[in-house]
Amino acid sequence: MATIKIPAVLGDGGASTVEVAGATLGEVFENHAAEHGPGLRNSVFDDGDIKEFINVYVDGSETSDPDAPVDEDSRIRIIPAASGGR
Repeated sequence: MATIKIPAVLGDGGASTVEVAGATLGEVFENHAAEHGPGLRNSVFDDGDIKEFINVYVDGSETSDPDAPVDEDSRIRIIPAASGGR
């Protein structure tokens, strides 16, 4: 199963990494939502597309394609945009 690294800002106090099955990025997030609730999926996706200020990496390569292939041993990282300062 693919491993999703969940940043603290998007987490719900649970595990910071979770293994989820799926052949595409979208399937992985749908399967995660079915098992753990829609919070993470809703934070990353909007109307089936990855939100503008969310960066998703599959095995180190950035993608914004929900149909991007995911292997059994893929590592998925989610990096929300950060802002602030002066």
